[in-house]
Amino acid sequence: MKKIIFVGALVFSSTFAFTQSKCEDLKDHDKKEEKVKEMRDRMAKELNLTEDQIKKINLIEDKYKSREDELRKKSEELRQQIHQLKEDKKSEINKVFTEEQRQKLKKIKEDMHNKKHLHKQGKKFHS
Repeated sequence: MKKIIFVGALVFSSTFAFTQSKCEDLKDHDKKEEKVKEMRDRMAKELNLTEDQIKKINLIEDKYKSREDELRKKSEELRQQIHQLKEDKKSEINKVFTEEQRQKLKKIKEDMHNKKHLHKQGKKFHS
């Protein structure tokens, strides 16, 4: 019986974590919360969780939520810093080029973009 409860709790936690990560793409916070609540309710029903189990799981979820949110925030800040670093590097490298080289690089990038775009459409690229 203990094994069944352990496996059930593990499945519940894994499903909840998966649902949370899937909902990261949702821009609307209310939709995310609604999806999480639906999944919690579904798992509680399918696993026949008692009210005591549900309360304990909710306390555990609440315990970790703020730490997860903090890490997500740090992660987003790091992504922004990396983006800015790349832009700064690109700008500095661009200053090394002559105007002619910048134009040639721009053309190369456009060609690569067009080639990639045509490839996605299943067409051949000829320059």
